[in-house]
Amino acid sequence: MKITGRSTIDAPREQVWAALNDIEVLARIVPGCERLEQVGENEFEGTVKIGIQSIKGTYNGKIRLVDIQPPQHYKLIASGRSPSGVVDGAGTVDLEELDGQTILNYAGDAQIGGTLASVGQRLIEGASKQLINQSIKALVEQIKLRNQPPVIEAAEPAAPEPAAALAEEPAAPTPTAIAAEAEQAQPPATPTPPAAAFERRAVVVPAHEQLKPESIVRGVVEDTLRDQPWLPWVIIAFLIGFLLGRAGRR
Repeated sequence: MKITGRSTIDAPREQVWAALNDIEVLARIVPGCERLEQVGENEFEGTVKIGIQSIKGTYNGKIRLVDIQPPQHYKLIASGRSPSGVVDGAGTVDLEELDGQTILNYAGDAQIGGTLASVGQRLIEGASKQLINQSIKALVEQIKLRNQPPVIEAAEPAAPEPAAALAEEPAAPTPTAIAAEAEQAQPPATPTPPAAAFERRAVVVPAHEQLKPESIVRGVVEDTLRDQPWLPWVIIAFLIGFLLGRAGRR
């Protein structure tokens, strides 16, 4: 299955790239994402739960990033597993800057096995693009939230301080004290900082903040789901490969 597309985002490329590097943002733009975890330097795992008609289940996907060129390009390698079959694929994401906006170009190629392979490719591509467009809209909203000016509360006036008591005139320093102060004034040698260890991070998305995929998919493939109830997993599996991979380097 091949899929390509592009979308214009009304934000500078640096802001879009920064949002795509934020695991908190990514977890909220993947439909049905319950958990997103960075398990390696450029490796991620995600859990997606869907429930369309008779389909209710939890699915897992993995992603690895290569050829990262901030803030404009990376390639991702993804895999997904479910009782209905397997999905393995690769894709690219490219960001172009144009007049203060960002053109997001994406392309992917997935190999589908198991009972999933019998689903019509054109139908899968159409539904996948609609889900991706919905995710991009959610990304735009997250970028707006990230760049809202902070609310500054008016500070209460400080209470006046009491008049300071007159201090006694200090005694003149002795030569010994002067030498000790000079020795203490010497800056210590700066130690070489150790290499930063990888920090494993996980985001669990509350139910009310999850991007629900049910209404999007139902409008596109409602009739087909009666005969092919595994179709939404194909769409979600592609999104795991395409969207979870945008986390980039942290």
